[in-house]
Amino acid sequence: MLAFDHLVIFSNDPKRHQEIFSSSHKQVGVSGGQHDNWGTYNHLAFYKNNAYIEWLGIEKDEKAKSSENPLIQHAYFAKKKDQEGPIQFALRVKDIESYQQHFDEHDIAYYGPFPGSRTRPDGSVLEWKMLFPKYHFDSEPLPFLIEWNGEGNRPLDDADLNPSDFNRVIIYSEQPDVFSERLKTIYQLDDSENMEWELENGKLCVKQGTGLEARFKFNQIKFKSIY
Repeated sequence: MLAFDHLVIFSNDPKRHQEIFSSSHKQVGVSGGQHDNWGTYNHLAFYKNNAYIEWLGIEKDEKAKSSENPLIQHAYFAKKKDQEGPIQFALRVKDIESYQQHFDEHDIAYYGPFPGSRTRPDGSVLEWKMLFPKYHFDSEPLPFLIEWNGEGNRPLDDADLNPSDFNRVIIYSEQPDVFSERLKTIYQLDDSENMEWELENGKLCVKQGTGLEARFKFNQIKFKSIY
């Protein structure tokens, strides 16, 4: 079953925005590390149902600009448009190649899989793969798929794990019926009368409107952006 992995929030200052968030909502946040190949870095907040928030920033514009990775391209697009806030999210899978085969069989345009790695503050290296259905940065995002090598992106210290849970992620669309059918085809989702699907650790929803929203159970906090 698909699982919500993490929300990506573009920020010009990930450390400051993570610290403001942590102070405002009494949540633990940590430094993530650097993505040397992409010219990016991040700060994180982890949640007990194996989900996290990522504040993603760019420290080397030229590397980010020339990256073939759609997430880094999206972050660079957001920076140039001065659009800080949620831009994307990842769905976690255990066999990314099976989705790639599904995309090939159904003529679904995609990019990847892309290998990824990040050096954590303790010097250890995280590794993963990402697969991106093709989408436009100024419209509804199609979540990317991620497969981790090993146990995945978990805090180095259990004290950095917040006791709350991820709850749901909502993609707003001006044509929700059409967009929900597209999601069903791409991600092999079951039929749903109310455009809601159960994930391993929460829900994926489509509603009328524009923007991307993720909700966590602490203090009824939600993050929302408008494309």
